[in-house]
Amino acid sequence: YLFGDFGNDFTFLLSSSFLLKFYTDVMGLAPWIVGAVMTLARFVDAFTDVTMGRICDRAKTGAAGKFKPWILRMCGPVAIASFLIYQSGLADMPTGFKVVWLTVTYILWGSVFYTSINIPYGSMASAITTKPEERQSLSTFRSMGSALAGLIVGAGVPLFAYDTVNGATVLNGLRFTIISGIFSILSIVCYLLCYFLCSERV
Repeated sequence: YLFGDFGNDFTFLLSSSFLLKFYTDVMGLAPWIVGAVMTLARFVDAFTDVTMGRICDRAKTGAAGKFKPWILRMCGPVAIASFLIYQSGLADMPTGFKVVWLTVTYILWGSVFYTSINIPYGSMASAITTKPEERQSLSTFRSMGSALAGLIVGAGVPLFAYDTVNGATVLNGLRFTIISGIFSILSIVCYLLCYFLCSERV
């Protein structure tokens, strides 16, 4: 179960920690534009979160369970959408194109695909066991997965993603795109480990 949030936070923490920096320093967008897109996504979340919760509630329990199949279905889309956000090769495109690109890829990643995997994943604990102490243990391991991803993203990205130019620290766009691709692959691996190593019993 730990691997679920390990996979989640390879893309989530990359976004929360570096999205603004990437789109202002590499893509050349004004900070207020990036902030407006992120705010818009929060409004979209208000609808997609509730919708995904209702879809999970109404889903039939199959051979793999009720919630677990969503991990297998959505691990690819969430990883691909995350990678598409950080395409430094588009830095020379017109501003309007870059705004549309950010808006579409960010909302697809966070409001659609991430929601579609995170809500079922969080609900899995109730389907794995009915014992309160075991559910508490699952919650602890979930937090451990998040902490491990945070350690890798927080400590690893600054080591490789920045250059020093004229005494200033600058984000390297191409290198960051490669890093985002590596994290997307790692997130898929973690999701698959969660899928194959967890069993819904309730």
